[in-house]
Amino acid sequence: MTPITKPAPEVNDLTRPFWQAAGRGQLRMQKCAACGHIRFPIGPVCTNCLDERAEWVQLSGQGRVLSHLVFHRGYSAAWKPHVPYSVIMVQLDEGPRMFSDLVDPDRKYIETDLVGHCVQVWFDGLGQDMAVPRFKVVEP
Repeated sequence: MTPITKPAPEVNDLTRPFWQAAGRGQLRMQKCAACGHIRFPIGPVCTNCLDERAEWVQLSGQGRVLSHLVFHRGYSAAWKPHVPYSVIMVQLDEGPRMFSDLVDPDRKYIETDLVGHCVQVWFDGLGQDMAVPRFKVVEP
């Protein structure tokens, strides 16, 4: 039987710079050329001032956990082998928020309240110069 893999991200003209940077191990997001707001999710206009102009800037990838939940059920076949797994909302130091699953192969943090913990981006390579940003807990 062929193992089921997690689906790769869908790349389009708008998201391509994000995924290309991730493939190089960089977390890049759009920064509004008019007001400086760093926006995520990626979009055609600034969510702060509605300006269309943006540049892609590299972020530190550091942040804090705002929310942590644990999935004890695989809602898709691709995730069933990973149950239980943690999903976190990260407040990046530069402002944006991201959802991610937590890099926790030993299930060390499954029973831990991670809210407030520091995290650092980590890139899960998918091959063909593709990677998905995930996060690891930064140990004190």
